[in-house]
Amino acid sequence: MTDERPDTPEPAIEPEAGPEFEVEGPAYDERVEPALVEVRRTPNYWNFMVLFAVLAGIAITIITFSLPYDAETATYSRGTVYGFALLFSVAFGLALGAVIALIAERVSRRSIRLVEAEKITGRLKDGDADSTASNGQ
Repeated sequence: MTDERPDTPEPAIEPEAGPEFEVEGPAYDERVEPALVEVRRTPNYWNFMVLFAVLAGIAITIITFSLPYDAETATYSRGTVYGFALLFSVAFGLALGAVIALIAERVSRRSIRLVEAEKITGRLKDGDADSTASNGQ
């Protein structure tokens, strides 16, 4: 198999030049300054808390309905025991999820990276501040 490509490069397709539009409005003085920014990933606390609350609810459901239950000698019904156990286990799961999210945040502080970014600051030019105030803006 031979590759027959021409030696001359194909001409680049240039976009058509359209009309230039000027945007009317106040003119800004912009400054672009380089800056170093700290970047790190942080955990989402609600995700951890909801996950552990759901896991605690599933665990207490399995535990409550897998244990033996005798209706004749029991003081409380199985539903009552399940309701109270679910209430306390979900609260415990929320607290445990928050603690684990805090620990994950402390661990993530070790992986802080410095990234170079551009800080753009802008303000209206002196003459344009009066024209925007007179337009009612």
